[in-house]
Amino acid sequence: MTPNIFQKRIQAWEDEYGSLSPEIQHKIDKLVEQYDKTQRIEKDNKVLSIADGTKLIREFKGRRYSVTVLQNGYDYNGKKYKSLSAIANEITGMRWNGKKFFGVA
Repeated sequence: MTPNIFQKRIQAWEDEYGSLSPEIQHKIDKLVEQYDKTQRIEKDNKVLSIADGTKLIREFKGRRYSVTVLQNGYDYNGKKYKSLSAIANEITGMRWNGKKFFGVA
């Protein structure tokens, strides 16, 4: 993918969903910098913390799915789930790691 096409995709994302927070953008920039130096990305082992009310959006097979993070679980289609994996499994019909499916791992 050429840089110009990549920039257009970023702009289209920002037009539809808004810009990333400065904190998230900083983390992405650090990962890119690390990858440029080492050709590897080493994840830290911090526990994932997503604020209540955050919407996780995933497109799968041409359809967009939205999940809202709750204090003690997740809301998908008006139903409360204990895990993202349960939602990913329902969407796909097969076993998935929910955090990987929704891109938060």
